[in-house]
Amino acid sequence: MSDWHMTWLIPPGLLLGALVTSALISAAFSLLVLKGGPIDIPRERGAHLSPTPTSGGLAIMAASALVIGLVIWFYGPVIPGNWRDGLILFGFACLMGISGAVDDVIDLPAKWRLGFQVVLCLIFAWHYPVTEIDFGPALELDVWLPFGLLGSAAWLILTINTINFMDGANGLAVGSQTIALLVMAGLIVLMAPLNLYGAYVGGVLLVCVCVAGAHIGFAPFNLPPGQPQQARAFQGDAGSMFSGALIGGSILMVKAYGIGSVWFGGYLLAPLLVDVVLTLIVRTRKKQNILKPHKEHLYQIWLQRRDGSHLKLAIIVWSLCLFSSLVGLGARMIDRLYQTDLRFLVLVVLISAYSYGWVRLRGSLLKRPLLSAKP
Repeated sequence: MSDWHMTWLIPPGLLLGALVTSALISAAFSLLVLKGGPIDIPRERGAHLSPTPTSGGLAIMAASALVIGLVIWFYGPVIPGNWRDGLILFGFACLMGISGAVDDVIDLPAKWRLGFQVVLCLIFAWHYPVTEIDFGPALELDVWLPFGLLGSAAWLILTINTINFMDGANGLAVGSQTIALLVMAGLIVLMAPLNLYGAYVGGVLLVCVCVAGAHIGFAPFNLPPGQPQQARAFQGDAGSMFSGALIGGSILMVKAYGIGSVWFGGYLLAPLLVDVVLTLIVRTRKKQNILKPHKEHLYQIWLQRRDGSHLKLAIIVWSLCLFSSLVGLGARMIDRLYQTDLRFLVLVVLISAYSYGWVRLRGSLLKRPLLSAKP
């Protein structure tokens, strides 16, 4: 068993202050979103009943950028390492978010959106390719660079679109993103001080904390207390693509510096990935266009046939995300303390359990009649 002593990569007071400040500024910017910007008109595939502002993602991005800038300006010397990685991660996510904002306004063709994602993700993956994968104790597979590059880009594209596809119920995606970012921050706080290159991810830690805070500030507008069925604002493609890129990119960065593994991303987003991947498989087997919007995800079927409460659904999904994320964090701690790498094996068991539940629940829900009210 290894000795483990708690040391802070960044002072905890600074992290907490950045989180709270980002939340407050995001809430203020979200109020501005209500005053103008693109409006999402109710459509057959949507779950809302009235026109809703859809620029919440821009409020999240702006609040995060402002707080990150303020922390660097006033407390830069306190943050270890250089800012290259943190700025690359945030810049990559912002570019993806801006492309989503453009899509919110002019509704770009799906192939154009995917093409932009592929190019940008390949550029990011070039800087942080996966060159080896751990499958267990003494089971490390070296990955040929071209395969590592393509695999890393594919992971980013999957993460971005997973968040985007799951952003169809009030609070579901925003809360799941927040959990993922906070647990990612927890991983860095716990593991980075024990790693030779841990100081390099000080900027990544700050970015994750600030963006998590911005999500917290926006959440009451997406899932209003007392009236969760009627969102006051959506994060839009700007928010979902920004957050998906940030989560996916942070996984590649912590892998590059030996703080976590590629499998950690699977833990963070396990229930979302299961729903997206299995739904794509079902639609592919039916020879349906997988690029066309639809309402066949499990969470959508749940709202249509089981319970139209967005709040109850969000709490269920948040709980599943939190559970899987903490399991992943625990597996990493066991690996560090006992030199017993069970991360891949545990993830396989977890994904198998979630997939089994998905199949059983979907089959049960499809036997139910549609609810009278539109979810």
